[in-house]
Amino acid sequence: MAMVGVGTRVLIAPASAMIRTILYPEIAGVAVLWIGMWYFWFGFDSSHYLKKAVWFVLLGFLAPFGTLLYYFLVYRHLIATQSHEA
Repeated sequence: MAMVGVGTRVLIAPASAMIRTILYPEIAGVAVLWIGMWYFWFGFDSSHYLKKAVWFVLLGFLAPFGTLLYYFLVYRHLIATQSHEA
């Protein structure tokens, strides 16, 4: 949107290379988090089946945002609870 406002459609080569350099680790990190949250959902989440069904939809169809929500609302809560019990 900002590029349209300036009147350009293509990034210059150094800016394009910098954007790619920044985005590749981000994509890898989101993929690792997504896989980790699915692993936790399948193996360790002992929530009620209706809650798990809602998280299934969020994890499956809203991949980056559902994963972040699951991480902060379910995973971190369970880890904090387990660390206080120990």
